Amino acid sequence: MNLTPDQRSVLLALTTDWQTPIQIADQLSKDSDNPSNVNQPLKDLMRVGLVQANPVVMGTYRLTSDGTVTKADLLGE
Repeated sequence: MNLTPDQRSVLLALTTDWQTPIQIADQLSKDSDNPSNVNQPLKDLMRVGLVQANPVVMGTYRLTSDGTVTKADLLGE
């Protein structure tokens, strides 16, 4: 799967715990002042099944099992 640099950064910042875009952006030094920079990559990653939105708590996201595998592959684990 070909990921853009922004998608890759967001994917690597995500975990299997629910996180808000602000929490994700705080982990990305270049985006720390603007959490909206992670919104489009999040949407793209959700579209391909790597990220899941919380159906109960709006605005929180986490890796799916496919996202966890893709992240491990990117990290070379």
